[in-house]
Amino acid sequence: MGKKEYREREGPRRRKKKKSHRVYAAVVLVLGLAIIAAILFLLFYVQKIEVSGNDYVTEQEILETVQEDEFSINALYILGKYALGKGNVLPCLDQMKVSLKTPWIVKVSVKEKPIVGYIQNGDTYSYFDKEGLVVLESPSLIEGIPYIEGIGMGEVKLYQHLESKNKKIFQQILETSREITKYELDPDRIVCEEDVICLYIGRIRIRLGKNVSAVKIAQIQPILEKIGDKEGTLHLENYSEVRKTVTFQEEPLAQESQEGTGEPDGGQSQDGSGEPETEDEGTPETSDALAETSD
Repeated sequence: MGKKEYREREGPRRRKKKKSHRVYAAVVLVLGLAIIAAILFLLFYVQKIEVSGNDYVTEQEILETVQEDEFSINALYILGKYALGKGNVLPCLDQMKVSLKTPWIVKVSVKEKPIVGYIQNGDTYSYFDKEGLVVLESPSLIEGIPYIEGIGMGEVKLYQHLESKNKKIFQQILETSREITKYELDPDRIVCEEDVICLYIGRIRIRLGKNVSAVKIAQIQPILEKIGDKEGTLHLENYSEVRKTVTFQEEPLAQESQEGTGEPDGGQSQDGSGEPETEDEGTPETSDALAETSD
């Protein structure tokens, strides 16, 4: 047999061997990938989701949000989804972090939007955040959150912003809610009385006027400490950084006023003019003047 004839016969055999090797390699690769995929699926199959940081949002709501689609049975998929910012986050949450405790246990840490007030909507309490977003609807009353009254609202829906016909006053009420949270005040109610915003803290009614500011809210706690157990109306309508006008009128609050529907009486200044005109240079001096005025 000549060399030429040998090479002609050997060529097809080599091509067949190379082709069979490639097929074998492809089969091994596919099987390897399938085994890896099976291991990943079984190892990272979600068996438990641990939720922390929630107070008013239920754990079930968070679980349903995390596992919103059919692929969310895999912990790696959930982790990647939230790492890329593609995961769903409830509107009532400021923050939502997802991590793995083990390959089969997912940890979800949330930070809820603080509730600053609530309104009553039939038999339901609608709680909202500092932007007026309804973050919770519940038949249960949460203690320590001020009740907003005296202003009409439109249709109230969960995860939608509250709307009022009197938008200017409503924005001032929201500003009041934000500021009292900042200064850690705990009013029972925030009431709009003929476009005048009032806080009710215990037996004290605090008239803030039509425009609320941080400088007004900052005066409240020091003054309340001076007033002590007295009952009456604290006038901060005219207080500003320029005009430090504060008056406290000691009086029993009318029953209708305590319910948020009564009209407050005018304050009496130190000069007896009937106008709330007590000039001071700062909160400590203002408080002393108030103690003298209320006697």
